[in-house]
Amino acid sequence: MKTNPLISVVTVSYNAVSTIEQTILSVVRQTYPHIEYIIIDGGSTDGTVEVIKKYADRIAYWVSEPDKGIYDAMNKGIKVATGEWINFMNCGDYFAGNDVLQKVFSNNIPQGKTFLYGDIYVFRPDGKQVLLSLSWEKGVLIHQAIIYRRSLHNEYGYYHVTKQLIVSDYLFFISIPHEQVMKIENIAIAVFEGGGVSSQGNWARTQSLCADVVFRRRTFKGMIMFYIWVRIKEMIPVRIRECIKSILYRNR
Repeated sequence: MKTNPLISVVTVSYNAVSTIEQTILSVVRQTYPHIEYIIIDGGSTDGTVEVIKKYADRIAYWVSEPDKGIYDAMNKGIKVATGEWINFMNCGDYFAGNDVLQKVFSNNIPQGKTFLYGDIYVFRPDGKQVLLSLSWEKGVLIHQAIIYRRSLHNEYGYYHVTKQLIVSDYLFFISIPHEQVMKIENIAIAVFEGGGVSSQGNWARTQSLCADVVFRRRTFKGMIMFYIWVRIKEMIPVRIRECIKSILYRNR
């Protein structure tokens, strides 16, 4: 793979005046020199556009107009992007460091690998930031920590845009053949603030588990058992869960 490919970083926003600047800064401060930054705003009226204009000279393309939701906006970003690789860093989320992309593309990435991902920092309910290990095999994926070849959309299509479906990115991700997937080890790519549409209730998890069954990544029985286990785990207070983890870690 050529050493310095162009990466398109796309930010999707809507009425995000309080969070968009930290996202923009995390992109424009990257030490990696070959970035095409794109912002697709859904027609914000709260001052978001004024923040975008503040950094207009660092943005390759931006637009503010109504859309049909987050996946429609993401598709708009894909269609104007020209980079070999693409990443979605949406409002409120940000790269875990200024040298993240430099570290990612300093790796020897085989030509056959089209889908890269790393780990991500998330926030627990008590506000503490912790590292979440992502796994394509286990279906633990968050698009802020994913960088993939834009050409994949030519083969697998764009994100589905419907009001009922809130895991269109997950459906796209698990369509990619496993042999094309590569985890960039020991790199946290992003900090995920949470609070997006897919984190509202258990509907996103239910949809993703059903998708796993359709794509034969889980059995139907395995889906039911996993869902029950997750619901039980959610009823255990965070303090107790962390205590159990600490004990298990010490006994390794």
